[in-house]
Amino acid sequence: MKLPVVTVLLLLATGCPTWSYKILGLFPHPGLSHFHFFEPILKGLAAAGHEVTVVSHFPNANPPPNYVDLPLEGMKLLSDSVSFELFEHRPSFSHFMEFFMLYEWGKQACENALNSAAIKTLLESKVQYDLVLTEQFNNDCMLGVAHLLNAPYIGLSSCPLMPWHYDRVGNPITPSYIPSLFMGYSEKMSFKERLGNYISAYAFKAMYSWFNDNAANALLRQRFGDTIPDVKDLQKRTSMMFVNQHYALSGPKPLTPAVVEVGGIHIQDFKELDPELKSLLDSADHGVIYISWGSMIRPETLPEEKRNAILAALGTLKQRVIWKWGNDTLPNQPSNVYIRKWLPQREILCHPKVRVFMSHGGLLGSSETAYCGVPVVATPMYGDQYNNAAALAHRGMGVVLPYEQITKDSVMEALRKALEPTTMENAKRVSYSYRNRPQSAVETAVWWCEHVVATGGLPLAKSHSTEMPWYAYQMVDLQLCVYAFLTVYVSCWVWLFKRVCCRGVSGFKDEKVKTN
Repeated sequence: MKLPVVTVLLLLATGCPTWSYKILGLFPHPGLSHFHFFEPILKGLAAAGHEVTVVSHFPNANPPPNYVDLPLEGMKLLSDSVSFELFEHRPSFSHFMEFFMLYEWGKQACENALNSAAIKTLLESKVQYDLVLTEQFNNDCMLGVAHLLNAPYIGLSSCPLMPWHYDRVGNPITPSYIPSLFMGYSEKMSFKERLGNYISAYAFKAMYSWFNDNAANALLRQRFGDTIPDVKDLQKRTSMMFVNQHYALSGPKPLTPAVVEVGGIHIQDFKELDPELKSLLDSADHGVIYISWGSMIRPETLPEEKRNAILAALGTLKQRVIWKWGNDTLPNQPSNVYIRKWLPQREILCHPKVRVFMSHGGLLGSSETAYCGVPVVATPMYGDQYNNAAALAHRGMGVVLPYEQITKDSVMEALRKALEPTTMENAKRVSYSYRNRPQSAVETAVWWCEHVVATGGLPLAKSHSTEMPWYAYQMVDLQLCVYAFLTVYVSCWVWLFKRVCCRGVSGFKDEKVKTN
């Protein structure tokens, strides 16, 4: 009896699992910023001793043990691919245009992945996977692959829940205070904003069903035949979702046990700054302003008028400026501005000399600034950046500077507000809540992955609402029944009142006539 007890104690002491699951990751979208959210989860599972196979556009150059890539090819990667020209003269309904842009990306990524050598190799291998992790973003065709592999699956969202995500995990959608993607609202909305948010949430939900689901069904049946289930049914089998959000930044939301916040999961493995950059930061007596507009937008395409306006404002400051710029030269560059084509963003933002982050409001950068506690001047360009910017401003740690309103004066005013002591205090308060959690985001994700496998798909967290028709879920049938009953009930009392009162008045008049 002693040997097994000693063995168990040793295993517990070392933290090594006594089992190993086969886990598959399916990520057909070619967006690098999205994969930055997925990769830490996959590596965390591999580090925990599980066998991880990953289908994506981003194979690891130095894969860790237990980590195998099946690369996807044939699509242009969405990195340094967008020009600022795309955001000039945008119409007021541009968020609907963005929806159809996502629809086209999703359809192309789905078709490319389903017909890839990676998926063919995967299906022909006959490996029985214990769990599938897949992005749920702008197309759900990978759920068909998970179905063929007969494995439970967890959806991963690199942004906050989209309107079409809620039903699949039985989560209530409440547009009264939870902003819809693209709208750029915080949780505190006016009547007009709540109306627009309500219309947007349900319109996007319906559009996803009409366009994206039908496209996924057509591609899946073309690839696997008519026996493949409808993608709407496959969505309801989602065991749970990992979401790249945290209440400290995006605000509190009602979440079922099937939705787990793991925002900031990519913030780890901090590296030493190179000597030149470290010297720039350390020697900045008045602090540093850091500028970056993410991995998709090419900063050198910034129109000359707006570029000169920003530089004119920056040149008046006593702070040092470090700007992620796409070229080796920057016209009209002030003496306090330094440029580089690539910069270690996490390490810079957490440096004590950084005072302000001028950003496009991307969720990875917003998460990093929340973690590091740095005020933000956010200029959102597309997608969830509008919501992220609004959340930062609502938390009192950010200022929204619309792209269309960039002038020297507007830049100076935004930076003045961001440099105020109260803005920094608010940023530090958000940082404290963002950092302090019962478990790290990676530990949380790994635990839930193992729990989903151990419970056969987490059936006890499955809400019955996923099986209810929309009119029953929204209680439309009950409301109609109540309204019908009240109508009949009130009508009966009105009829009785008229019958009694009118008869009494009529009788009184008849008696009066006879008396006369």
